[in-house]
Amino acid sequence: MCADVTQADLTEVGPIRVLALEPYYGGSHRAVLDGLVERLEPLGFAFDLLTLPPRKWKWRMRGSAITMAEEARAFSAAWRQAHPEGEAGRLRPERAWDLVYASTFVNLAEFIALAGDAVAGVPRMMYFHENQLLYPNRHTAEWDYQFALTNITSALAADRCLFNTRYNLDGFLAEIPGFLREFPDHRPKGVAERIAARSEVLAPPFDPAPFDATPVTRGPRPRIVWPHRWEHDKDPEAFFAAVRALAAEGLGFEVAVAGQAFRETESLVGDAAAALGDRLVHLGEPGSREDYAALLASADIAVSTARNEFFGLAMIEACYAGCAPVVPDRLAYPELYPVDMRYGTHEQLVARLRSLIVEGPAPGRARGIAERYTFARLVPRYAEIMRGVARE
Repeated sequence: MCADVTQADLTEVGPIRVLALEPYYGGSHRAVLDGLVERLEPLGFAFDLLTLPPRKWKWRMRGSAITMAEEARAFSAAWRQAHPEGEAGRLRPERAWDLVYASTFVNLAEFIALAGDAVAGVPRMMYFHENQLLYPNRHTAEWDYQFALTNITSALAADRCLFNTRYNLDGFLAEIPGFLREFPDHRPKGVAERIAARSEVLAPPFDPAPFDATPVTRGPRPRIVWPHRWEHDKDPEAFFAAVRALAAEGLGFEVAVAGQAFRETESLVGDAAAALGDRLVHLGEPGSREDYAALLASADIAVSTARNEFFGLAMIEACYAGCAPVVPDRLAYPELYPVDMRYGTHEQLVARLRSLIVEGPAPGRARGIAERYTFARLVPRYAEIMRGVARE
């Protein structure tokens, strides 16, 4: 039992039943949700999960509310048939759930309307892993106002909004007025202020156990790991340009490229990695969390070249595994990493990596950054907030 949770919290009412909605159930979204469910259930919570596979995020944002509302109505009907008199000792004895907890890709307002009586009167929370108002678009012709509107209306429909970083929250609020000025008429007023009043920052936690159980296996040549999915917003081109420049100098180092591959960038990454020759020691997504932990334990330096990052769990995990982080001086990184771990230009990235290769990083220096974001540290706050919203 967490020190912040008393026995009275657990016995005052029965379990707080939570309906969790995750239309993109993969990667960090899945890891965070699964970890919260596992650790919150002993603290007086019970979860029902509605999830969809992590594919086609635009379709998830546009359509997941329809599918999930149908599932919620069916579940609620079955629950009411099994509990015709309600469930004694519950916060809401007449409802299947006491709280709806949704992630960014749900259109929460649509879900509430379509789910109808199944969730009527149930408090709602929204967790913002990212927001579409700050998302970089390669082709402005593809810009779809609906994705940003989904985030805004979801925030307005929620009783509490959690954002993974201050960058995410402040950037979202700052962009809302300008976005709403695009309306041809009937422009809403005070939207950012209303959302700000119900919002706070709470980082996504990670599980350190696989890294604690993995021995360090660093070799004589410094190893640089790039632990990201292979998409344009993570800018793999910038990473490969930097390591190719260092290879051209004749420096001795290795490169491990990890992350989920996508059809759009797979050939580009494969060709760029192949150009590294025998410096390339790993290419592709590790087969398991244990394999991933082992790969990080074999690396000395972890690099991000992201053009879009609202937190960056992969870099936090690399820090915990003992890697020296090298991150851009933009996005969410300035609030997470000290200035000497950040770079501004391509030349600064190359110089920073060169220095670490030649002089060697201080082993484990960045672990203290990551230790703030473990489940053990953050779950008590999640429990406190979710319990408070459920009781509103």
